[in-house]
Amino acid sequence: MDSQHSEIEPERLSLMTYSHDGYGLGHLRRTSNIAARFVREMPGSTVLMLTGCPSGAPFLLPKGVDFIKVPSVIKVDTGAYIPSGLRIGRQKAKAIRSSTVKSAVSQFKPQLFLVDHVPAGIYGELLPTLQVLRGLDDPPAIVLGLRDIIDDPSVVIDLWRKEETYQTIREYYDEVFIYGCREIFDSALYYGINTEFPGTVTYCGYVRSEESLKSRDQVRGDLRISKEKLVGVIAGGGHDAYPLMQSCLDALQFFGGNIPFEVVFITGPLMEPEQREHLRSQARSLGARVFACVEDTPSFINATDLVITMAGYNSLCEIVGLKRKALVVPRHGPRAEQRMRARLFQDKGLIDVLDPRVVTPRSLAQRIIEDLERTDFPLANTALSMSGARRAAERLSALALARGAGLQPIAVAASQTAVAPDTHRKSLRGSALKANRTLPGK
Repeated sequence: MDSQHSEIEPERLSLMTYSHDGYGLGHLRRTSNIAARFVREMPGSTVLMLTGCPSGAPFLLPKGVDFIKVPSVIKVDTGAYIPSGLRIGRQKAKAIRSSTVKSAVSQFKPQLFLVDHVPAGIYGELLPTLQVLRGLDDPPAIVLGLRDIIDDPSVVIDLWRKEETYQTIREYYDEVFIYGCREIFDSALYYGINTEFPGTVTYCGYVRSEESLKSRDQVRGDLRISKEKLVGVIAGGGHDAYPLMQSCLDALQFFGGNIPFEVVFITGPLMEPEQREHLRSQARSLGARVFACVEDTPSFINATDLVITMAGYNSLCEIVGLKRKALVVPRHGPRAEQRMRARLFQDKGLIDVLDPRVVTPRSLAQRIIEDLERTDFPLANTALSMSGARRAAERLSALALARGAGLQPIAVAASQTAVAPDTHRKSLRGSALKANRTLPGK
């Protein structure tokens, strides 16, 4: 460890994270990737993750990282959640989640608090904790992490103004991390963050797993792949993966009993068991296989010749980071997020996209064959940084070290010093709305 890192005792360095996890595994997966990098970056440090994911943390966590699960909720509309497991009302769910967070923070006493996606938490459950932290003589650095694309900018801006999200960020947060690249999508511009937030905005790059990969031959051997080409069908946590996977099975019918490639479906742990079994029974007659999950999803992706998936953040980050070919069928709604991301990545030559509104068994089967033969994608892209976990962990470490060194409050320093070239300031309310009219995928 260098002299800069020795300014603070590593065993004392603590990070707490919050991910509301109202739908899928994306928020938890992104947070855990950053946590894993953080404990490697700062030996002796520790991370306590707060999550609402129904399955807890369904992947292996490194030493120094653990989690507390709060009662799960599920998203039913924009900004609206209901309890997904307990038969209790929203107010009771909010009270339990809020008190659990507040108690954990008071006992853990983190020097860093990283909140994913929802600044106030769902139901505003984080506000009591944020108020306590801001009132401390020696408060932790509080950071908001946002994925590259949230939704159509006009929808996000209107919702954030209605729910006073900008005010929450201004009042409680020292810094905003954007898990993407400004050259791909200028989130701070389109969502009005530069206009509304006086602190530092850091573009970290895209966050993906940094675990070492198994060889392609080892993965194929473990799966007993006998054909030359392997097509993997994946969909993250799998909560809404059934329609895509059913479409893929329907497409395989066009090959009769002679599918010229191997097909493995990974449904994700959150798919309803009845849906998974229905897919499995159909796949068996076609010679395809269906698994709930694999031990190492990045290694599985790396072993494929083509991945079929939706346009979720984590799935695309892993695929693009590994430079694998992908046929992407973005979720049509209710958010514009996946359509926008798919269009942006397709325009960069990184993936192939099939509009979900025109998917038929025949069109999907034809596109699979075409993509397996294509050699013109994915293209290399120097603007696409996939080191988001490392950059986020390094920036968190720097914030903790500054705090431990007794420098001026981070919120004050952030308003005076830009993190070049990731921070830019403009009067952008009008510009953001104007830019919104020319967004890809609109």
